[in-house]
Order: sequence, then C-alpha cells, then structure tokens
Amino acid sequence: MFPGSPARLRPTVPLHVLLPLARPGVVLGIWSRACGRPAAIRCRGPGGLRHLLAAEDLGYLLRRCGEVAVRDGERVTPVPAGVLLGWRVLEIVLAAPYLPSPDQLRALFPRARVREGVLALPIGLGSAEEALAVCAVERLPVAATRITYLAGKR
Repeated sequence: MFPGSPARLRPTVPLHVLLPLARPGVVLGIWSRACGRPAAIRCRGPGGLRHLLAAEDLGYLLRRCGEVAVRDGERVTPVPAGVLLGWRVLEIVLAAPYLPSPDQLRALFPRARVREGVLALPIGLGSAEEALAVCAVERLPVAATRITYLAGKR
C-alpha cells in the first residue's frame, strides 16, 4: 500500500464507487482536483446516512473528516485522517548559492532527508513553524516551503 505519496482521486471516479467506502456516522473526505469549491454530499445507504465532503484542499478535509479517500495506484482507499496527518512532511527549499553541507543540516534536523537544496523533514502532527523557526535562528535562507504527504513503509 502506498509506495510513496497518496494521490488525489481522478475526476472520473464515479460516486457509486465512493459511497460504499463511507461509513455511517463518519464524514468521508473526497480529495479530488475536480472540485472548484468544497461540496457536501449526503445519501441514504444500508445502515444509515452517508456523508461525503469533496474538496481540492487536503488540509481542509483533514480538519473536517474522519477519513479521506485517496488514490493508491489505481485503487481508491479510505485512510483515517490521523494516519494521513502522521505522513506529513515539510519540504524546505533552501536558497542558493550558500547551502550548508548535508552533515550540518542533519545535525540540526536528524530525521531529515537532504537532496539538492531541499530539506524534507517528517513533521507528522508537529508544527511546520517550529522547523522554520530553527531555520531562522540558524540563518538558513529559505526560498520556499510546502507540505507533502509521504506514506511510511508497511
């Protein structure tokens, strides 16, 4: 399951595939690029009412849903929101040309992966701001940041 990062659902995934994944009483997030604005969907099904919330923004879904449907290869898989939060990685693009050596970066961030000016720091439920504060104190020039989600090995 998940050789790398979970992916958004393709816009062509039909609703009848998603409805059985939704459990009664749990809002299922639908992470799809096809949503211009968040959309709530409610349907009756065996065992009770099903609630789906579709949006482009994974962070929006993680704050509002118990599970989020993501793409694992070509399969659609519901993943608990807490598990997805644990997969969060802060990627920090360091400003060139004066980059610290990989050893210096590993001394500051022991769990980080360093490659070609990008520091990938698993933050899980932690705060991106804490890592960026360390960069500021150490005077590491930051050009850009982004949050990605990388599944751990199972």
